[in-house]
Amino acid sequence: MIDQVQEIKERLNIVDIISGYLRLQKAGVNFKALCPFHNEKTPSFMVSPSRQSWHCFGSCGEGGDIFTFIEKIEGVEFPEALKILAEKAGIILKYDNPKLRSEKDKAYEICEKATQFFTASLNNANVILDYLHKRGLQDGTIDEWRLGYAPDSWGSLLSFLGKYGYREPEIEKAGLILRGAKYHDRFRNRLMFPIFDTNGRVVAFSGRIMNDIVPSKTEKADSGKYINSPETILYNKSRILYGLDRAKTDIRKADKVILVEGQMDAVLSWQDGVRNVVATSGTALTENHLLILKRLTNNLVLAFDMDDAGFRATKRGVDLANETGFGVSVLDISSGKDPADFVKERPGEFAKLISESQPIMAYYFNRAFEKFSIDKIEGKKFIALTLLSEIKRLPSAVERSGWLRELSLRLGISESDLREEMERVEIEKTEMNNNGNVDVEKPKMPAKTRREILSERLLALLLKKPELIAEAVKTATFLPKKDFEFLGVLIANQKSFSETRAALSVDLRPRLDFLYLSGDYELEKAGTDFDINKEIKFLIEEIKREHYKEILQKIGQEIKKCEAEEGPNLNKLTEEFKNISKKLYELNKYEKEKSKKN
Repeated sequence: MIDQVQEIKERLNIVDIISGYLRLQKAGVNFKALCPFHNEKTPSFMVSPSRQSWHCFGSCGEGGDIFTFIEKIEGVEFPEALKILAEKAGIILKYDNPKLRSEKDKAYEICEKATQFFTASLNNANVILDYLHKRGLQDGTIDEWRLGYAPDSWGSLLSFLGKYGYREPEIEKAGLILRGAKYHDRFRNRLMFPIFDTNGRVVAFSGRIMNDIVPSKTEKADSGKYINSPETILYNKSRILYGLDRAKTDIRKADKVILVEGQMDAVLSWQDGVRNVVATSGTALTENHLLILKRLTNNLVLAFDMDDAGFRATKRGVDLANETGFGVSVLDISSGKDPADFVKERPGEFAKLISESQPIMAYYFNRAFEKFSIDKIEGKKFIALTLLSEIKRLPSAVERSGWLRELSLRLGISESDLREEMERVEIEKTEMNNNGNVDVEKPKMPAKTRREILSERLLALLLKKPELIAEAVKTATFLPKKDFEFLGVLIANQKSFSETRAALSVDLRPRLDFLYLSGDYELEKAGTDFDINKEIKFLIEEIKREHYKEILQKIGQEIKKCEAEEGPNLNKLTEEFKNISKKLYELNKYEKEKSKKN
């Protein structure tokens, strides 16, 4: 084994290996890059061709040879790094005991055999091939991406893998079969997309139901359009980007990555000559995805469905990309088409469309000004609040200043006034869960806070008294995030209930129904003496007060933690606590004076 390690080192050049993961720049006789193992703005990661070694001279201080690099960048142990590099070097490893194969090795073998089975099945399924041709795919592309077909059978794959000696528990661990009364195939009557790791090895699958082409005997009509492999020893969806194994070199060359949602979008874009494209495969954009892409480029172009529902689903991932220093742009595909449809209808034009992509802030501006009317004070105010929260997120002071100037010109409001308003705007930090995914919606909702209860009541009453929406805009930045967005919808659609409901995206309509009914209930319960105008104004002030209380509680907890751990931010947190306390005091004082006058 020691001889083989040396042979691998002799065959491979460390610069070639590392440049497969990072953008290396010449630095005299060496090469440099931004370190992939900690965040930095100035390159401190050095690679020495003469010594065949690398070292980070930044905060992490990591270093080593090609084996240690692969171990760290791929998150694997030495035996797996050895296998990866042996494949790159074209060396067949010889073990002392060939029977002792790792669990991972078997999973890779099973996934590879399954891919061979699915591709062979596709070649015998003319109706599925016809479907792919109608979608615009060429035979060479189908072969290159190893697309396949899972037959409409409970056990054809299981039977095939059994012939090669793989046992049912091993196949189950690879994510390909399920256990019911007995084991059966997970994928049935589905177009199969193998999912590859960065080294081009199959680690999982995504299957599109083909019931609309071939009526199924085993899959129900309401089965999900796509099902994916579960998390396995090989597959972690928050770390895998579909197509990255093919795209990484082109991403580095173009210094740009095109991010699409689905496998078909990625494959057809690649066929159309856009090779720096990857797909999230139906999952949210995660911190891990961004860290992987950050090694290759700082420029991200989103080719997502950006209607209201799609926008909310991707917004936090976009915020995180902005916060981590990506230059984010948005692709404007007309008529709501996805990249796959665009490429099919207008072959050869996708690259030109990408060159015309607009910066994310320009997209936010266009979206806000299209959605709200500047002829009404509440529309102008909501445009300002919406865009100021986005401008405040920008890491660059130069960019913030430029977009403030643009907003000032378009709204006719002075930059100093907008800057003062921006200081009051609170932005939520984009949080990730333990898997590195953005928490867009949590399955178990905690008990509502008092601010959330007050906010819900405010919206319900505003539906009964829409002429007071302009008054409610004053408290917009103090509302919970979901209600801030909902208030924006009400401002943009001040029509009859039925017209407002029709203008909403489908996912927001149930909430509108609930709020409208809640307003009816509140008015009926309150009786004839109820002053709705006075109640709405009271709710506005209470929401502000609760907002400051929540901040104080959060800062207080951070101060306690800082005191216990002797953290360096204690003075900053204490000062922040004083400032918020002062705001709450002034708000309470104002309310007392106002009540005395009344």
